[in-house]
Amino acid sequence: MKSVCDKYGALFILDEVMSGMGRMGTLHGWESFGDDVAPDIQAVAKSLGGGYAPIGAVLMSSKVADGIKNGSGSWKFGHTFQAHPVACAAALAVQNVIESENLLENVRKQGVYLESLLQAGLKGPNALAAPYIFDIRGGGGFWGIEFDFTDATDLDFGDEAFAFRVQARALELGLLITGRTGGSNVEGTKGDHIILAPAYIVTQEQIKKIADILVQSVEEVLKEVAV
Repeated sequence: MKSVCDKYGALFILDEVMSGMGRMGTLHGWESFGDDVAPDIQAVAKSLGGGYAPIGAVLMSSKVADGIKNGSGSWKFGHTFQAHPVACAAALAVQNVIESENLLENVRKQGVYLESLLQAGLKGPNALAAPYIFDIRGGGGFWGIEFDFTDATDLDFGDEAFAFRVQARALELGLLITGRTGGSNVEGTKGDHIILAPAYIVTQEQIKKIADILVQSVEEVLKEVAV
């Protein structure tokens, strides 16, 4: 994609609001899953402030920065909360902790362990969910599970999507996950997804608990909707 953009004079822009600032196990997601090709413009947020303050940022290459500097020389975006000092201080503190405590190493380590547990619990030979798993994908501290019930004539979800049922059940059991639907086709009518994004300081014991609760929630819901 970067080479195509370069060929036609377009800017290569990446949205790393969710995947950036360490979430994938490296500071930028493209360092792990983008062939280490840096974008011209990159949006970051979420893990920039670690939830301690609302903040987002736009990163740019020297090519873009020089273009602005040698052009109008000024930014024409945002006013009221731009460069908010409290939010910036919080983000800086978060980034200092991530670096000083080497948290990205933990993100990578626990991510490998989490994937192994998800594969075994959801796609293993005795996994109740195995026939309905389309994909388990991700890296570091950012994982998604996509379910496919296209040919599942033995299940009746009624008026509540599977992903939302699992999300609610997991919450009852003490696990906060994100359920999403409609991401598997253009019309937005197919697809159930579960997103996992544990904290950078998560321990191996906690990863095991996350996987256990998720698998339990999925299996309980599947048993309830079986016909």
